[in-house]
Formats: sequence, structure tokens, C-alpha cells
Amino acid sequence: MIYKLLPCIAVIACFLLQANALPSTVIGDGSPEFLEDFSDAFQQEIDADNSMDNVNVTGTWSINLMGETQELMKLQLVDNDGAISGPGVIITVNDTEKAIANGSIFGDKMNLTVVPLGVPNLYRLNLSLSSLDAGEYTVYRADGGSRSGNFTFAVSSNIFKPASAVDGWDF
Repeated sequence: MIYKLLPCIAVIACFLLQANALPSTVIGDGSPEFLEDFSDAFQQEIDADNSMDNVNVTGTWSINLMGETQELMKLQLVDNDGAISGPGVIITVNDTEKAIANGSIFGDKMNLTVVPLGVPNLYRLNLSLSSLDAGEYTVYRADGGSRSGNFTFAVSSNIFKPASAVDGWDF
């Protein structure tokens, strides 16, 4: 019986070594102290990666404006110490307009102004970077009117890590 059990234990140990298994905080009070220190350090590293101190919104953003007029923005944003800028497009049912985005980050809030080229409208977008679920926008039209609503968004990069070199962007 022991001869059958030893190979099973060796196989399980091999799998654990290959998977780089890390101890968790579930181990309990009877665990060796060095494992708990390692686990705490690993959790602190994860928390540091997801802190607002490391936020960099550089990347491709897809923003879906929901309201009376469905519009989609695709923006290539570059974050330079909280000052945001970049080119993009605004896509409507009938047209696609090139646009320029500028904005800033204050704490966990990102404020963005997007101006389409050739169309005298101004889009103001506000969102919370900590919740990453949705935001609010207002469109100011040249005729003095405005409209507002909510938007959803997706971003191509992990905004909680420093930006890497950006490849060429196509529009």
C-alpha cells in the first residue's frame, strides 16, 4: 500500500512545484511564520499594483455614449503625470469624425474634453477610475443646446500599472 501512495505524493508535489503555488492567508495559526510573511508581502504587492498612486490611463479607450443619440468614441490617450491628451474618432450612425481629447486626473476622477474636428460640439466626460464601471457626459452644441447621459467604457491596458511603450495607432 505504501508503495502506491509514495508515487502519488511525488506527483502532487511535482504539480505544486510546477504551478509555483503560493501560500494563502487561509493557512491558519499553525503555519510556519515565514509563509505568512511571504503571503503578506505578496498581498501588499498586489495592493500596490491596484492603488491610485500607479494610475496611468495611457491606452486605447472605447467609450459608448448612451442617450438619445448612440455614439461611440475610440480614443488613443496618453497620460503624462495626470495630463491626458490624444487623438480619436467619434462614430455615429451616419458619420465618423476625427477628434482630439484633453483632460486631467484628480485623485480617482478623470475629466476629459473631446472636440470633434469640423463639428462645433464639445463633449465633457467625467468618470471614477476606482469604480471603472461608467461615467457621465454632457455634449455642448454650437446652437447653444446641450444633452447629457451616461456612458460605459473599456480600456486596452491595465491602468494601474505604468504605461509601456505605445505601438503605432491606426484610425
